[in-house]
Amino acid sequence: MDEESTTTEEPIEFADFNAKLLVLDVLCYDLDVIEPYDGDDDEDVVADEDVDGQDDRAREYYDELDLLPSQLDLVTELTVDSDLEILQDLHPGWDGSDDRYDPQNWDDLVDLPALRVVYAAAPLPAHVSEALTAKGVEVRSA
Repeated sequence: MDEESTTTEEPIEFADFNAKLLVLDVLCYDLDVIEPYDGDDDEDVVADEDVDGQDDRAREYYDELDLLPSQLDLVTELTVDSDLEILQDLHPGWDGSDDRYDPQNWDDLVDLPALRVVYAAAPLPAHVSEALTAKGVEVRSA
């Protein structure tokens, strides 16, 4: 779906790339609203020298995607987990053993207009859980 060519909506800028990835996982893999990165066309993964094993082309693809308010309105549930498909696009074979893809700034997620439930594989930071709960978002963590 190519809404960008037919809409007057202004893209939403995310303060935290890792928070954007959580939203993109929903939009790409759960709702099929945005086409996920397809590295199958690439013969070799281009690794970031600073982040061992990261596919720079996938990172650039997701970083450059514009998210529109109408797309964010579709996100009613988020999953915070190291097993997300989008993270495998970004870092094939990453085992989730560190916090490199944990959001540092959660404001954009707390501000999602239609968010109702957050599933978290591990407890969220207390201030994040409190902010989500205050907005009426149910937080379900392991």
